[in-house]
Amino acid sequence: MTGVDISGDQDRAGRTGTPARLADLVGDLEPFTAGVRGRLARSYRCEAAPRLLTPADIWTRFDCGLLVAPYFGVLLNGVAVPLADVTVTRVVLKRRMAAYARAAAVRERFDTGHTVRLARPDHWHPGIKDLVAALRDELRAEAGCEALLSPPGAAGARAGGGAGEGETFLLQLDGRATAVVGAAGESFTLRPGDVLYVPGGRPYTTTAGDGGCLHLAVTVQQPTPRDLAELALARFLQGPRAEEVAGTHHFMTIDEKVGWLRTELAAHLAAQDDAELVAEAVKIRRRTGQA
Repeated sequence: MTGVDISGDQDRAGRTGTPARLADLVGDLEPFTAGVRGRLARSYRCEAAPRLLTPADIWTRFDCGLLVAPYFGVLLNGVAVPLADVTVTRVVLKRRMAAYARAAAVRERFDTGHTVRLARPDHWHPGIKDLVAALRDELRAEAGCEALLSPPGAAGARAGGGAGEGETFLLQLDGRATAVVGAAGESFTLRPGDVLYVPGGRPYTTTAGDGGCLHLAVTVQQPTPRDLAELALARFLQGPRAEEVAGTHHFMTIDEKVGWLRTELAAHLAAQDDAELVAEAVKIRRRTGQA
């Protein structure tokens, strides 16, 4: 962990009664970081999690008419239905604006077995925003989220497992679900207040129980070694060492050039502030949409 001051998040958790830091999700951080993180799928309890968001909150958001694609979608077996089937064009400030949610159409799809997906609810929900921001700071990583409201028996969360997939914290907010993780098919039964941690690169699927379910998937993506290497090398090539040699390398033998590179690059890397390098790599991932 980084020693980030999270007292503000603790205050928010006290006021709202919702999770606002990593310890709220996994309890004692030492066994999580030492033996679980990046290695094992593990379930935890967070009694406050269901207070973050309810199915009624989601339907109210649709009824208010403020949701617009791509902040929502409707899926069947993981495949999105055409937006034209569930959206409408409105006139806003004399301008035609497309892809506003058509609440009745979304409800109809839900009633016929479709899952409703809300992308990045942290952009508009204060409690979820606090939690995602805290995980971003504590884990020194980019973090995003999606909420999935599924009818009985429907497939909910997407399957991960790609090399670039981040870690996932799956918060069960309402109803029950079964989650299956990894090639070995490790199974977890989730009820409201359960938090399932899934390591990066591990595929998982969920299936809603008889009463349907709602869960929030928070994905955390740390910079990769390649991210850090590319950033450090770019800084080196744009720095004074590379500028100074630019006018003299014509007079160097190839062995001298390799020796110079070995010496100067090693000195450059040794001088890097690790925390600042990681923080900048996270910002780059966010700007380029990689996380």
